[in-house]
This record gives sequence, structure tokens and C-alpha cells, in this order.
Amino acid sequence: MIRHYFIVARDQTSLCEYLTRQFASEQNVEVFMDRRSGRDRRLADRDPSTVERRATDRRNQPFVDTQLRSLGYAMFRVD
Repeated sequence: MIRHYFIVARDQTSLCEYLTRQFASEQNVEVFMDRRSGRDRRLADRDPSTVERRATDRRNQPFVDTQLRSLGYAMFRVD
């Protein structure tokens, strides 16, 4: 089953609450606030070749940072 994830920027609590209500009945949708620390977000902005190996995990998604800054949320799907 395809899963959809919404990551909402920390300063967008109203949006997070709204999306949570909108998708409450959807089994394949999860909505949550961005839980990364400031250090994690800064690492995502760096040149990938200079980032420590242990910091390059599944959460290091540059498009997420871009969408969080421009839209207030990021959405992606996992097959």
C-alpha cells in the first residue's frame, strides 16, 4: 500500500492540526510536525560530500527543507 506523509514546519501548528483533521479517516496518510533539531536541518543545507556519513540517513532529504521553507509543509509518498 502506498503511504503518504506530511511533515509540517514547527511554526505551522494550525496547518498541522488542519491536515490531521482532514486526513483522520485515511489509513495511509500520516501528518506530523518536523522533529529534526537545528543541527539536523543545517546538515541538510550543506554540500552532501562534506556531511558526516552517520548524518546521511533517510531523513536527509533536501526537497523537504525547501518545501518546509516555501510551503510550510512537505509531502512525500512511500510505495
